[in-house]
Parts: sequence; structure tokens; C-alpha cells
Amino acid sequence: MSLMRRQRFGGGEGAAQGERFLSREACERLLERVVRLAPAGWEISLHIQSRWSGNVRWARNEITTAGETTEPRVRISATHRLRGASFEINRLDDASIARAIEHIKARMELQSPLDEPWPRMRSGEVYEETDLWSDATYALDAAQRAALQQELVAPAVAEGLLSAGYIEVSAIGNGVVNTAGLFAYVPETRAEFSVTVRNATGTGSGWAGVANKDWREIDAARLSAIALDKCKRSADPVAIEPGRYTVILEPQAVSDLMLPLVRSLNRIEAEMGIGPWADRPEQAAGADFIVGDPSAFEARPGLGDVGGAGNSKIGQLVLDPRITISADPGDPEAPFVPFAWDGSPYRPVTWIENGVLRELAYPRGYANQVLNKPDPLLNSYSFRMSGGDMTIEEMIARTERGLLVTRLANVRVVDYNSLLCTGTTADGLWLIERGEITKPVKNFRFRESPLYVFNSLEALGKPVRVLQQMPTIVPPAMVHDFSMTSLADAV
Repeated sequence: MSLMRRQRFGGGEGAAQGERFLSREACERLLERVVRLAPAGWEISLHIQSRWSGNVRWARNEITTAGETTEPRVRISATHRLRGASFEINRLDDASIARAIEHIKARMELQSPLDEPWPRMRSGEVYEETDLWSDATYALDAAQRAALQQELVAPAVAEGLLSAGYIEVSAIGNGVVNTAGLFAYVPETRAEFSVTVRNATGTGSGWAGVANKDWREIDAARLSAIALDKCKRSADPVAIEPGRYTVILEPQAVSDLMLPLVRSLNRIEAEMGIGPWADRPEQAAGADFIVGDPSAFEARPGLGDVGGAGNSKIGQLVLDPRITISADPGDPEAPFVPFAWDGSPYRPVTWIENGVLRELAYPRGYANQVLNKPDPLLNSYSFRMSGGDMTIEEMIARTERGLLVTRLANVRVVDYNSLLCTGTTADGLWLIERGEITKPVKNFRFRESPLYVFNSLEALGKPVRVLQQMPTIVPPAMVHDFSMTSLADAV
């Protein structure tokens, strides 16, 4: 993973302008207004996410909703001596800001004061350089979106099928500004496309979708054709017995199952004996811990022990050696905003390298007091998973008997310590016999842990961008002994 050039934000450097969302200059003026309305002596920080979005949604081939929305979301955080509090608003007139200030003041008065003054806000940060903007996405107006919808549903209409989907483009002004001098501002665009095609009898369904910062990188016609083809090929599925199968997971299904693992990469939990990355869970399970309480790091025996890994599995083999999971805000194919809501930086990180757990996320207090590091290691939930060179067609040819899975729906963690998950297959499931797809089959409910699945790996394909809330790049995967526990009615 290559490191990108870094950019420093502090004082008044950098500039970006938005017409439908708060510009850099508007963020500066907003901070001035909040300071003017707040009591003297307060340190104030604003986390700003000002969003414009335009969308078109359709069902049964007809547009159901279309429009544009603008919404500024601003979290006002304030500290004064031994207390601190926050309040979020989406109206930026003086009266709304004044009410937010009163709420913050009331919350401060209800707090027990800390033994020491609240940590000072930081006056500057260094962030990874990232390019999140696309003029093409910003320019996709309502008329173009409506015309695209007509083009995309036409093949389904011609074949007597029902298309449902959405196109959404967004432009967001992301900012963190404070009275100590920090000024971070990054504009970004997002484009999302998802389409489901079903037959009139409700026995066949196909899906495809993807997200990108640049609408031009989304081949909506190709994705619509994939969904239509899956719908036709999945019609009238047959029931087969539950059990353990060799399974070929398409990239979307891989990301659906891998996301709970990525979300669990938490060092504090692990060193408390909680979750899948705890090495000695019996020693600390159920202990109380308050992130942000400086005394908690000192009072917790074992935190930061064993070469800096404490009671976690850092340094241990946890997945198949072919798997590496990383994140980088400067990734040219999957960039993301390089700072969190409080201005803390996101850094390029390799969580798992060749199957070995290398890092777990931790907050600034832990970094300062336990690791003697200036920066936290935060988890954005964006990730890239390494892959291989086998195509899905080659995986199918290698399968004696198994299943091809389009995606996984309603994935829920039922046991956090093992990451055991449940959910259903959806929008296309096929039986593979002697190296060929032979028939569509009814959907299954599954019960699996990504820790087990990605230690049962047969092969990986080329990583591609998929549809998740945060930028995600994953490959298709072939695994053995995937547990399908019961039939599911959903198509």
C-alpha cells in the first residue's frame, strides 16, 4: 500500500467552493457566528457535513420519487474548564444556534467535573492527501437522471419484467473547524446506482449495484443487463437440502460478510477481553471502560502489555494467508475523507497482512497514554481486500457441487466474540454440479462467521468496487463448507 502525499490543515490554508453546500468561506463565517453567540471563554469546535443530493427512484418500471435535497448537519462541541458537551443541528439561523448553545450549557451543568481540565483542542493536524471530487457527478441534473431511468428500464419493459432501482448523486462539504486554529475542509462527490429486476410472478430476481465518486465510472447499462439476466436465470427456483456447501461468493456477497469483521477491529475492546480479537477473554470480560476517561488507561491492567499488543491477537494468524485487508484515504480507487468528526486523522493502515492481524483501531487517549504516539488509529469502515487471478467462471468449472451467491441480505451478528452472523442469500442463487450451473435454487438462511469462511478459502478473484456506505473493494471468493441452515422465502 503506497503512502500518499500529506496535506496540513491549520489556521486558514486550502480552499474549496460549493454552490449547493457550505463552502469553505461559509464554514469560516459559521464558526464566527457560533463564537459570537457562545459564552466567553468557551473553546468551540464545529464538525460540518453539508450535503446536497439529487436522486431518482423507480419501481415496476415507473419513477416513484425524484428530487433534490440540501441539508447541513453541524455538531457544535464546546469545552470550558472541567466540562464539555456537544449538540447537533441542521438549521443554521442565529436562533437555532442560540438554542443549541443553551442545550450544551445545560449538559455541562449536569456533568460531574473532571479532576483535570478538559483536553485542549488541537490547533492543526496533518492529513493524507485525497481526491474526492468529480465534476461529472456534480453535473448530473434532474433531466439527465430521468432520461437515464427511461433508458435503463427499457430492456426490462421489452421482456415483460419489472425493474426497480435508484440513482443518487451527492456533493458534500466536510469540515472541522475550531477556535484553536484548526481548519480542515474537503469537498467530495458520491454516486450510487442499484437495480433489481424481477419477473411478474415474483419467482425470479436479479440485482446489481455499485458506488463511486465519479458517475462516469459506473456503467449503469451493463449493471442493468446483469440484473435482468440474473432475473431470467433465477426464475422458478427449486428447493434443495440445507447443509454445508462449497460456495462462490460474488464480490458484493464477500463485502456483505466481511463488513462485520472490519467493524469489529477495536483494540480497546480486545484488550478488555471483548470481541473476536481478544486473546484472553476470560481475564477481562464484562469490565467497565469509558473511552475518553484518561484514568481508564492507567487503571486497566494489561492494556498495552506484551510488546504493545496487550491481550489482543495482534501478531497472530487469523485469516487465510492470501488475505490482506487495508484502508487508505488516498486510495485512488476508493478514497474517503481523511478526518473524523473531531478532526482526528485517518491514516493508511493494513489491518490484516497475509492473514496476520497487524493493527486494531484505538482513540487518541490510548495513543498518547499507552503507546506514546501523537495520533489515534481510527477505523473508517472503508476497506480494500486483496484478491487473486481466478475468474468466477474458472471457480465454477472447479466446483463439483456447490452454490453461486449474488449477495447476502440482512446480515446480523449473533455472537460478537466469534463474529457468528446470520442472514439470507438474495437476488440470484444457483446450484453448480460438475463444473456447470444447472438450476436456480431457493434462497437459504445462512449462519456463518467471516473468521471461519475466510479460513476455508479455495480461491480469490480480482478485487472490484462494490456498493457499501464507505468505499469498499473486494474480490469474489470460493470457499468450502459454508453453512446454509434453512430455506428462506425471500427471492
